[in-house]
Amino acid sequence: MARPTCAIDDTSGCLNNTATSTFTTTTSPADADGSGNSLNATDLTGTAGWQSGKTVTIDGATITLPEFGTGAYDNMLASGQTVTLPDSGVVNTGAAVVFLAFATGAPVTNATGTITYAKNNCLDPNGVPSDQSYDLSAVPDWLSGPSSAASITLVHENHSDDTQTSPSSGPKVYAISVPLTCPGSVISSVSLPQLTNGVQADRPALHILGLGVRPTTATGSGSSARHWVGTWASVQDTGKVQSSDGSTAAVDSQTLRIPAHVSIGTDSGSGVRVHLSNAMGATPVTFDAASVALQDTTAAGATAAAAPTTLTFDGSPSVTIPAGGDATSDPVTLTVEQQATVLVSLQVRGMAPAIPGHSVARTPVWISDHADRTSDTDATHYTQTTYTGLPYLSGIDVTTSTSNPAGSLVLYGDQSVNGGTASADGRHHLSDAITDALADDPHGDASVRYGVLNAGADSNSLLPQITSSTSPFGVLNPLDRDVLTQGNVRTVLVSTGATDLLNCTGNAYTCATDVEDGLASLDIRLSGYSTDDSQLSINQQPVTQNSDITVYLATIAPFTAAHPGTATQEAAREEVNTYLLDNYPGQIIDFAAAVSTDGNATSSTVKAADLSDGNPSAAYYADLAGRYVDDIDAGALIYPPN
Repeated sequence: MARPTCAIDDTSGCLNNTATSTFTTTTSPADADGSGNSLNATDLTGTAGWQSGKTVTIDGATITLPEFGTGAYDNMLASGQTVTLPDSGVVNTGAAVVFLAFATGAPVTNATGTITYAKNNCLDPNGVPSDQSYDLSAVPDWLSGPSSAASITLVHENHSDDTQTSPSSGPKVYAISVPLTCPGSVISSVSLPQLTNGVQADRPALHILGLGVRPTTATGSGSSARHWVGTWASVQDTGKVQSSDGSTAAVDSQTLRIPAHVSIGTDSGSGVRVHLSNAMGATPVTFDAASVALQDTTAAGATAAAAPTTLTFDGSPSVTIPAGGDATSDPVTLTVEQQATVLVSLQVRGMAPAIPGHSVARTPVWISDHADRTSDTDATHYTQTTYTGLPYLSGIDVTTSTSNPAGSLVLYGDQSVNGGTASADGRHHLSDAITDALADDPHGDASVRYGVLNAGADSNSLLPQITSSTSPFGVLNPLDRDVLTQGNVRTVLVSTGATDLLNCTGNAYTCATDVEDGLASLDIRLSGYSTDDSQLSINQQPVTQNSDITVYLATIAPFTAAHPGTATQEAAREEVNTYLLDNYPGQIIDFAAAVSTDGNATSSTVKAADLSDGNPSAAYYADLAGRYVDDIDAGALIYPPN
């Protein structure tokens, strides 16, 4: 029997289950889990702003949604359907396929399918076309799955007896990306895993709302070809940015002006594009206007060096981003030098009583009166806020050489990356310290040759990344959103595990083993993805030194007085560091040695010069950066970043 076939932008021919319902006195029929329970369509379309039959961009991939709440089929129970990608009208080349999915009955594990490339695309070493198998190794259950990994969490669950409840852990939808072995090659179809044609109570089922391809950072062709690289990034980790007094920050038809201290500068093409995110938002947000400018280096603050450049989104000056979504601006021309400060201005439509973004930013943000001030050069109408976080802005890309493009280094981790206790000027995160160290390196030429991107969060944890699988598999958020969506990522420096150790109450061996497994999992997952331009070549030589993303692992620095560990937790930390040094030669950057009193990975205290009130100071991050650059210069790492 032939399997159903449909197009990626019209999956109606592959839909075979109704998982959403409209709650009224007579709820429309739906059964997501075999027990008559379903998602509330109004939560999706009304509250979250996901439009039935329209597209939503999640983690950089544009996905066409089905119609919700009509009583008709609205999702694909994975049963081997074939989803084709037309030659035009959709993104059919990229770096990863992103599935918008959830499981019912229990988590779904090891769901495998096939990605088929178009003729003469993705050839093996013998020149033979090669299809790609993929593995969705972990799709969380819609109710019991982790909220931290969800793309959207809904409030209500509808029931077949015409009742509605609000579970404490609301129904969730997840985005799972799978790496493409041939980034940039044309995909002709994706076959879904073959699991089941129907739902039964307490039996795992995989529901797929839609899928899309995340583009590479190479755009255009011929004379319009451009290659992009990330120069600045900020993790989206809160739905409610706070003010210094602990209250929830709000904005009401005002303009936000946000500074970003970049790393690499533009090439001769002088192209800039901006990434905005509502990933942690519960409701849609509309920006009626947006702009980008260089900060005036003499006046500083919210003063621009020249009239800001208007940003557009698919040609429109305004953009609406639904809950869980993101958006990338159209390119603009703006010459940006390395280590410059860029001002991004966003006018928010109407009242936003809660602002999603990055929770601990140590970066000033300015807000205007109730007007569109995105085009203002001076700071007359702006006042510095008391926000402790940074709203909406998630990344900035700049153009790099199309013939020899630069890549980016993503710093993924916790307090050691975020710099949440450093100077509050937006210029003292670890990414800033490494950028400065590269520019000041006596063995260098004063240039910053690759992007240095910050993907740190003070409360970052290894969970839910831990898995025992060693085969290629998909990646959930926050790892996918924070790392793999970044502009031309080639190298990832992982510096995390301290939070997990401080939260662990077991014995030292168990605490250490859990963190070791988590770090090993991160290494496997990230290195399973190819760099954006790994399939490109110059004079028959690869652009990058290796096609897979390079992963560095940092030893865990000693606990500080502000966050002291128990003797058991300290023993576990030292055990983790010994494990890393013994098992990952050529991948380790010894952050612990860089800041410890005795200058080694098992010293239990941080040197006093690197602390302020018991917390890491700017000097702490400068020492970490110095260790990174010293290791690069010494050739201690297998693949240096490029």
